[in-house]
Amino acid sequence: MLASLLLLLACTSSSPSDGTRNAPPGGDGGGSDDGGADGGSDDGGSDGGSTDGTGTDGGDSDGGGDGPQELRGVWLTRFEWASSSATPDALSATMGDIADAGFNAVFFQVRGNFDAYYDSSLEPWASSLSGTLGQDPGWDPLAAAVQAAHDNGLQLHAYINVAPFWRGTSPPDSAGIAHAWSSHGDWVVADGSGTPMALNDSYVYASPGIPDVRARHAAVAADIASRYDVDGIHLDYIRYPGSQYSHDAVSEARFVQDTASTGELPGLSWGDWQREMIKDIVRRVSASVDVPVTAAVWGVHTDEWGWGGVSEGDGDYYQDSRAFLSEGLLDANIPMAYWPVTDVEGERLDFRVLTRDHVLHRSGRHVYMGIGTYDIGFEETVRCIEAARSEGADGVVVFSWTYIADHAAELRAGVFAEDAAVPAMDWR
Repeated sequence: MLASLLLLLACTSSSPSDGTRNAPPGGDGGGSDDGGADGGSDDGGSDGGSTDGTGTDGGDSDGGGDGPQELRGVWLTRFEWASSSATPDALSATMGDIADAGFNAVFFQVRGNFDAYYDSSLEPWASSLSGTLGQDPGWDPLAAAVQAAHDNGLQLHAYINVAPFWRGTSPPDSAGIAHAWSSHGDWVVADGSGTPMALNDSYVYASPGIPDVRARHAAVAADIASRYDVDGIHLDYIRYPGSQYSHDAVSEARFVQDTASTGELPGLSWGDWQREMIKDIVRRVSASVDVPVTAAVWGVHTDEWGWGGVSEGDGDYYQDSRAFLSEGLLDANIPMAYWPVTDVEGERLDFRVLTRDHVLHRSGRHVYMGIGTYDIGFEETVRCIEAARSEGADGVVVFSWTYIADHAAELRAGVFAEDAAVPAMDWR
């Protein structure tokens, strides 16, 4: 069973055309590969019923008490929990184990590629729950996960992939609600020649420049937040697949219209217009829900240190994560800085220096540093947690539960020995 799970986890990767190495298992981007870390992803105001200061009962427990305030999160990807044999009891046991390890928040994946791991009227049931896309598995994993998380004093953030449209070499064929691909095949991103991204062993992306695509993401978030007692919406893959995308016909036409002297974004360059499209998704999602919204963002916004050869979120993927916070579009960034603390401060991809940079640009919002346990191992994970604290981050999120579970007792006896409350978001 474990070997099969790890094989399935290892199959997930960034699109082959996005210029990065293979992704971390179940997440977006490339771990320790020259800065290509994205995802792992890569999810207040609900009645958590917690009495230990880690839940979200009416907001009173966010930042309450005299103990430390630190979000201690873990990503739980669909590859880790979803299968045709998954059960509510199994999810409940996992949530109990996560709480016992000292975490106070879980980012639980409920959307992979325009499909649903919950009872949705917008998108089809994910195939991994029953073996058939669109087939009702007979239970609602998100409802079960919310209940189990809150029973264990955990916040539950519903984690959704944004840009991935479909995954695999064959188009989707749903037995229930039609997948968006069947009626909106023109939503696919296109390269500089106008050629749509082809189906492949990994993801095909939907174009953020298409208004209906951006509206769909907001509708999905609103549907989840309005019907489930989640403590937040968490966005992953909130970006373009690479700098050559997307020159689809709709985006090309909208760019000309928007950047004209009489348009909504007069004079913007192509790159800045695309950054605005990504920001607009975040803006729409946040406006559509009444719970906090967070995002897994590229570990390196801009290479300020002259390291060279590293992928930059802002320049390579049109993801201006600093603006997500400075413009008040998000409540928190979770930078995927999936590298170790270097022995000499400031060496290439130093976790400490990257933490300092993200904290410097948090603009009064929160930064929870993403840690790539899957790649750097447990001992280095502890060093990163300690570095994040010393640099003033508001918390950490570990990628992912599979890779930290065997060290749960060590976490609880060590860096998570003292209970912590999720920091209050005073602007809310």
